[in-house]
Amino acid sequence: MFGDIIMKTVLKIAIAVVAVLLAIVSILGAITFPREVLSFPISFTIGADVKRELMEVPFMNNQVMVKVMIDSGSALWNARILNGEETVWSHSASQGGQTTYNSGWLQISSGLYNFSFATAGAGSLSAEITVTSKGGFW
Repeated sequence: MFGDIIMKTVLKIAIAVVAVLLAIVSILGAITFPREVLSFPISFTIGADVKRELMEVPFMNNQVMVKVMIDSGSALWNARILNGEETVWSHSASQGGQTTYNSGWLQISSGLYNFSFATAGAGSLSAEITVTSKGGFW
């Protein structure tokens, strides 16, 4: 009888511990799940042009991926992530026709950043820019 009470108590404690651990893992997964932090279309005509956007990398997210999908046009382009005036990441390319560039996952701290996309050259360019962030859990 006394052993049954102890077993029931231990079982209740084990179930409670498992429930708490599942809740913690679920919350951590939801906070660090990959999400778009910046997405905008861009269309530049002939000549040099720059577009800047503010982006926030959420709490507990420490990686970002930049995706540049060129729809049409041909031009030299440069994409940068800036922390104040300091360049955290940069990529340049000479573009002609449709293509997609993916940066891969970049290590970055959570916080506010400036994203800059610039073109130069005689051609025009139409593109979609997406920045996705994720945490270490994923």
